[in-house]
Amino acid sequence: MTRLRAIQPVVRDVMTGISICLVIFCTTIYLPLLGFFLALVLPMPITFYRLKLGRNLGAMIMAIVCAVIAGVTGGSPLDVFFFGSLLLTGFFLGEFIEMHVSIERTGFYTCLTSMGTSLVVFFLYTLTTDQGMFQLVSDYVGANLKMTLSLYSGMGIPQESIDLVSKSMDTIHYVMTRIMPALFSVMIMMVVWVNTLFIKKILLKKGLHVSQLDGLNRWRAPEKLVWPVIFFILLLLVPIPTTALKIMGLNCILVIMPIYFFQGIAVVSFVFEKRRFPGMLRVFIYSIIAIQQIFLFVIVGLGFFDTWIDFRKLGAMGEGKEQN
Repeated sequence: MTRLRAIQPVVRDVMTGISICLVIFCTTIYLPLLGFFLALVLPMPITFYRLKLGRNLGAMIMAIVCAVIAGVTGGSPLDVFFFGSLLLTGFFLGEFIEMHVSIERTGFYTCLTSMGTSLVVFFLYTLTTDQGMFQLVSDYVGANLKMTLSLYSGMGIPQESIDLVSKSMDTIHYVMTRIMPALFSVMIMMVVWVNTLFIKKILLKKGLHVSQLDGLNRWRAPEKLVWPVIFFILLLLVPIPTTALKIMGLNCILVIMPIYFFQGIAVVSFVFEKRRFPGMLRVFIYSIIAIQQIFLFVIVGLGFFDTWIDFRKLGAMGEGKEQN
């Protein structure tokens, strides 16, 4: 009887974790506009219950949710790959948070292991089909572009704009399929960043303190990273007859941009904290940044130039140094 009572809270936590993940998943499927943002936090329940219940039960929650998603989507390989990657990211984030490594290593290791594991599984899947990885991705991008065009028609967008997009569909498809490695990397990086911020707040509310998550608004990218940025920008601007080099440069720039976005947001958060901005005003400004794409580029620029200008004056305070 005593053993049964001890097991009940664990079973409740497992069921709660599965339920939260499935609610988020269903929202992403049936409410696409809201679901896009909710998909970013799909890993969070996995991270939380991995830290609370341990590796085995955390993995079990992830596996059950992934199996249900595969059943609901009809086993669509790219859909399972997408949601499976998110679940894996949550699991590995919990793993590296528990290891108490630096925030840089936590983020880097999580991204690396999540992307690596996902790609290996995807590659093994392609061995069972007649199509290669590139062909599967190309078909998936093409189908989603057609679906997007149909969605535009139903939203009342002017026919002239729809015709313009339709005429450019081949070019869009060509570029999208070739920058998919960067888009996948950026997605995982953004997911890790968002869930790190949320899990920090959740753990603090539960009375748990994780030292490597302290001072996130004082974080800054390595100074030497500016030189690859300059190189890849020049690679895009200088006329080069080889398209492959242009595509490589574009992929690299897209992967680096989130790093400076994180630094830019850290600058904004630091100013909010220093000036004691009201909570509602902070939420409003963050919402504007998330909705208006132009502000995303402003934040990236803010993070990039913070490397030289040091808006937060961290150098004077002896903070913000690169962690090892």
